[in-house]
Amino acid sequence: MKITVHGGADMARALEFWPTPEACDELIIDAPSAKRFTNCLLNSPINCRVTVVPTENDAVSYAGLFSGCRFLQHQPVVDVSKCFNMAAMFKQAESLRCSLYQFRQTSQVRDMRQCLWGASGLSGNGLCEWDFSSLSSPNAMRHFAGSTKLATKHYDELIQSLYYQAVAKTLPTPMRAVDFGSAQYSPLVARMRAEIIAYGWEIIDGGVIEVGTSPFEESLARSVDDILKGGEFPNGIDLSPVVRSARNGILISPQHVLYVRHYQPTVGQRIEFWNGESAVIERCTAHHLDVAVAKLRDPVSVRPALVLPEDWESHMPTAPGPPIAYPAGARPAVVWFNQDSEIGVEDFGYVHKSVCFSTMTRSPDPLRSSRHVDIRIGDSGSPVCFVHKGRLLVLHAMVNARGDGVCTGAINGWLKHVTEGKVHVIEVQ
Repeated sequence: MKITVHGGADMARALEFWPTPEACDELIIDAPSAKRFTNCLLNSPINCRVTVVPTENDAVSYAGLFSGCRFLQHQPVVDVSKCFNMAAMFKQAESLRCSLYQFRQTSQVRDMRQCLWGASGLSGNGLCEWDFSSLSSPNAMRHFAGSTKLATKHYDELIQSLYYQAVAKTLPTPMRAVDFGSAQYSPLVARMRAEIIAYGWEIIDGGVIEVGTSPFEESLARSVDDILKGGEFPNGIDLSPVVRSARNGILISPQHVLYVRHYQPTVGQRIEFWNGESAVIERCTAHHLDVAVAKLRDPVSVRPALVLPEDWESHMPTAPGPPIAYPAGARPAVVWFNQDSEIGVEDFGYVHKSVCFSTMTRSPDPLRSSRHVDIRIGDSGSPVCFVHKGRLLVLHAMVNARGDGVCTGAINGWLKHVTEGKVHVIEVQ
């Protein structure tokens, strides 16, 4: 159910404490002539999509618009391109889980005091796109995001953005008590942060994050490096579970193969593994994400690849951190395959927790970089794997040429269900 509230020139405190009906899916505030929405929904128990019709004025204030909306969990739709005041706009919106990218057109905003203060559910995604050039006083960012928990990756991006704005002299200065809550930055941006402070910004945050690697991560880096140094690549790796057919897949149980959904095989299709053994597809089961599992008509003798466990987050880095920046030479290495039966090596960055997509980075290590010569990145369905004691450990099946894919750890429960518990899960000590 949609509810539309029509308003006039002033919407200040118009819906204060207003309880929306439980059946309401969207609240539309239709007041295009309004110049003020100050504390419009102050302390409302609202929890639905909120859309504010764009203003017809040259300037509008959204100060405190969602202040005290502790239960709001949906992405608001608000055009801030003509907004001059965002002070306390999301103050104490504790449950809000939304991208801040939508609110990036902040070039006219003069006041952002306490804008995100107490919005503890926000990750900070998109905040790096905000324009701070029109802040009008040294107090215009005071306690901006106090009590929040911005993710390290997103906070790093914000620091980089502030640094480049400072270098371009578009960042107002000085700025007092700019509070980013408990957000921790990585050593990668420490120098940039120091220069922002020298520029005149008083930054309050959780300090530098401790960067380290778990024994499991270190073993994944050493495994590939040892094979490369010994000149045993790829012979030192058990490649048998990789499917050689176009639109590759990879065996994860004696009778199940992991594919991407948009290139899953057809029933009755014959596939061939790298050791020459072949099999026939009996059926396919697709996930709502871009993955699918094919069941083979008969089990094969090929030793399956391993998949990550359900608690993979405690063993591997994620976008919220830590660690985002690995110490030199400590990043786990991944190997990937393409439909031309080529193998490449790259370094693993992190798994993005919210959408379960991973990011790979080109290796700065000459030993690993030498494996990229004349090798094209894999096609959709090509497996991307860690190497663990000579066996392939599936990170994901590649869904596009950027190297992204759905992490097997994130869908571990589904993989167990669809393979009737036959999937081979690595045991991490």
